[in-house]
Amino acid sequence: MRFSLFHLDSERGFRGGERQLLYLAGSMRARGHENTIVCRRGEALERAAKREGFRILSLPFLGEWDPVSAWRLRRAARAAAHLPVLHAHTGHAAALAFLASRCGGPIWIAHRRVDFHLRGSLGRRLKYDAAGKVAAVSGEIRRVLIEDGVPPTRIAVVHDMLPSPEEGGIFSPAAPGERARIRKELGAAFSLDPEGIWIGNLAAHVPHKDQATLLRAAAIAARERPELRFILIGDGPEHGRLQALARSLGVEPLVRFPGFTSDPLAWLRALDLYAHSSWGEGMGSVLLEAAATEVPIVATNAGGIPEVVENGVSALLVDPRDPEAFARALLTALDHREETKGRVAAARAGLERFTLRAIGDATEALYREAAGCA
Repeated sequence: MRFSLFHLDSERGFRGGERQLLYLAGSMRARGHENTIVCRRGEALERAAKREGFRILSLPFLGEWDPVSAWRLRRAARAAAHLPVLHAHTGHAAALAFLASRCGGPIWIAHRRVDFHLRGSLGRRLKYDAAGKVAAVSGEIRRVLIEDGVPPTRIAVVHDMLPSPEEGGIFSPAAPGERARIRKELGAAFSLDPEGIWIGNLAAHVPHKDQATLLRAAAIAARERPELRFILIGDGPEHGRLQALARSLGVEPLVRFPGFTSDPLAWLRALDLYAHSSWGEGMGSVLLEAAATEVPIVATNAGGIPEVVENGVSALLVDPRDPEAFARALLTALDHREETKGRVAAARAGLERFTLRAIGDATEALYREAAGCA
């Protein structure tokens, strides 16, 4: 059976969730399904979707429960060539899908990417209980949803994906000469010694990503290794607070804030260590990218992170909000090179669970279950 899939995302920015949406749409296109990206006009997702040749439906998204957008979406679904399925990739998009599906409208899927508890029973009933199926990107999110009252039979764990090189994926380690060139260019742009030790974090500057713990760990680790440099790539509402914290901790000379990047690959290929300090994390798809580029990983064990990398096997994991433990893990990864190499190899080998084929199979099965044709 072929589907006409409508991928809904109301976000204004372009982060991991939007990248995952496009990966999924590409995977479904390769399987013969029709894909339409439903997004805001003029935003980054619309531009990226156009570059990849997807059909676009731009909606105004006039608030979370927008009847105008819901009506236009329902009309587009009725005109679809195949059985329409609405796939809501955000919480606000789930509200729109609920409205569009009322009174004989199309079936729909809700995607949950964060491990926060749901707010209020009404929102839960309308956004998640009413969905044909709920895709949780980790077992931890599934547990939270069940705890919040969503029926377990309605929830399936569908992890984030990363295209393998065979599937056209771009995330791979740089050759030595290429890595040296990248480090030279980035070093010149951000006053970094190309021969130094670069520890990086690529994440939005929002509270649950908790780069504050990373900065406090940097202050501790730098007492033993003052040559370390910490690079916090990203932007967001916490950006100014993080810069102020770096100053107050006395590590401002050791920290760089390059801002948002549309090219995470270059930074990952340049890093000596990837540090992920979140206290809340649905899954952490950037860890897949770090593993693919063969960057050693130090992270917390928050949310779904242990479903991506295993402590002592493919990464070093510590409890959230513990700067001392995080600093010790950073130094251990740097000081014990052979063990670190083994974890890097294990992390890369584990990526076979997250390929387009593997996650595409799971998602397609979810569509079939929701449509009653599994």
